[in-house]
Amino acid sequence: MFHYSHFQKAVWILLGSFIVVPLLTGVVCRGDSAASPTTPPAKGTSQAKSDPPTLWSFAWASDMHMNASKVQYMAQAMRYIDTKLHPRFVLITGDNNYIQAPPDPHNQNESKDLRRQRYFKQFLKQHLKTPAVVLPGDNWPEEFEKVFGPRQFSFDCGGIHFLCLAPDRIYHGKNQEGLSVFDEVSRKWIRKDLHKNQDNPTIVAIHEPIYPMTFLDAPPLRKLLAKYPNVFAVLQGHVHVDLEYRKDGKCYLVAPALGEPPTPGCKLVNVTPTGLVVRTILHNKQTGKFETQPRRQIIEIPVALRSRIAKPKGAKFKKSNYSSAPARPVVSDPSLEQRKGELVKNAMMYFLDGKQ
Repeated sequence: MFHYSHFQKAVWILLGSFIVVPLLTGVVCRGDSAASPTTPPAKGTSQAKSDPPTLWSFAWASDMHMNASKVQYMAQAMRYIDTKLHPRFVLITGDNNYIQAPPDPHNQNESKDLRRQRYFKQFLKQHLKTPAVVLPGDNWPEEFEKVFGPRQFSFDCGGIHFLCLAPDRIYHGKNQEGLSVFDEVSRKWIRKDLHKNQDNPTIVAIHEPIYPMTFLDAPPLRKLLAKYPNVFAVLQGHVHVDLEYRKDGKCYLVAPALGEPPTPGCKLVNVTPTGLVVRTILHNKQTGKFETQPRRQIIEIPVALRSRIAKPKGAKFKKSNYSSAPARPVVSDPSLEQRKGELVKNAMMYFLDGKQ
């Protein structure tokens, strides 16, 4: 059945890939087949000769949408990340897993949502040796905090500050997506974290995109981030299409969905002394293999902040300077349905170059 949520994603894909590009000024939007800063990799290596040296890297996967039919495929993807990419950690930006773990015999009241979170954690432990930084999506976010901890947290790695976010209140009315907001407790924590780390090069990670503005709190969050030039990249999922936007002095990337059409894949983010070199890895259905694409996305770190970038110390991944908002359950809030008209406004604001 073709639900509104699928239609909504299709609209964003259409706007981002085919309509907005020729109309907007100052916005660079790139899909899988569109123009991008691309240099073929040097022979025998995934790094182009023109790239600065890689100090360290992290992998980025989104929208795994795990179900029983995808378990073996996802296990293959995790092995590829471990054995071929060798990242410091894997960032997973939501819509993770539908499968339920077997019931806990010691917990008769265990919900199916908790069992889904338990299954995903067990799956990662079994199939992924690389440490994972996990965020919930708008699908199956319930009970996340009981297994993975707070939905809003931050940490440092290799001189980069990572601010990881997920809304507090969501409502899925009639398969509608985007009805999600942050509570004031989280907003206050986000503002505090941004202020505290304004001298650190910062990457924001979130499931539903801030730009394009696909959820209720995207416009105010985008306004807030625009005040901080140290925030140079925003990593997003949800839309299932590989897209790139340059706006507000930042690069907004949308990852391909690792577990969903049209082109399953993930990203490898190489951190260099001057910025990020992002490589796209796609799954070739014909060969059954993951393949690194020639395309390279270049994201520069502000010059004044580049001296902070360094190779992480030690062999093990560590979340230094860790901070978090209180770990709280996500709330289903039917009152958000009254605000669904704002989603149309958000789309129009995006279509008109985000002018407010």
